[in-house]
Amino acid sequence: MGRQLNQILSDLSTITSGTSVINVNLTDIEALLTTLQADVADGIKPQPSTVAIQSEFTSTTSGTIATSSTGRLGCTIFNTGPGNLHISLGTTASTSAFTARLSSGDYYEVPSNYTGLIGGIFATAGTARVTQIS
Repeated sequence: MGRQLNQILSDLSTITSGTSVINVNLTDIEALLTTLQADVADGIKPQPSTVAIQSEFTSTTSGTIATSSTGRLGCTIFNTGPGNLHISLGTTASTSAFTARLSSGDYYEVPSNYTGLIGGIFATAGTARVTQIS
């Protein structure tokens, strides 16, 4: 059901202002509505839309890679720079107290159920690419 709804929303998102022609099959729409009604009765909710926000982290002093967000569905961190990146979940990071250390080329996927602060610090100059999904 979620895929049907997402496909319809995707198809409709291409419509811009002005006059548009929409070809629909009423049987398909009725089937979708029946599925939606059954899912609602069963307590099944469609997945929310997702947005990916990309940023870079380069701090050699303890800083915030990502702020707390109850809407965050996921977060990935990829160390593209030469320095080691120290990551800490829930608090600021240091080179001696951290959750994970990423060497150049390493990738870290924050646990999907974690929505708290993500701190980080590079031991030497470096760059990390951060993608948050909400």
